[in-house]
Amino acid sequence: MKTWCYQVRDQIEIDATIERVYSVASDPEIVPAYAEEVVRIELVKRLNEHSALVRSHLRVGGLTFAHLYRYHYRAPTNYSGTQEGGKLLRGYFSFTFQSRGARALVSHTEGITSPVPYLAWLVGFIYFRALSRGGVREELDKLKRLVEESHILTDRPENSPH
Repeated sequence: MKTWCYQVRDQIEIDATIERVYSVASDPEIVPAYAEEVVRIELVKRLNEHSALVRSHLRVGGLTFAHLYRYHYRAPTNYSGTQEGGKLLRGYFSFTFQSRGARALVSHTEGITSPVPYLAWLVGFIYFRALSRGGVREELDKLKRLVEESHILTDRPENSPH
């Protein structure tokens, strides 16, 4: 069966190691701090070392909806998720991390798929262009600030546990 897709993508370089960036980006407690639409993420079931079922509580147009997602973890290079169920529409996201020495290049993709022609495009356009005006660029900018500011704070000698 053919599926139709609407997708947005952007990337950013962050002044921190790939391990540090991955750790912050994939932490369910921190995700709502850089992804404005995410209210919270709750673990439903750990499937194995690399995947889990989670319930993502997403804010859309002032309303909050809970969706079951299958998350995939491949530290420190990939963190992604695909909505479970959703016969007409399914959301997905992916982060990939590449080491650039002491820096990390982060690519972020989000999208919607549908088996109904043009439905993913219509819903994706409305969601990513009208409701989520800052989109993935804003998320990446917030992630960069979070990682770089927390990196400075945690690397200061007075914050050292030793």
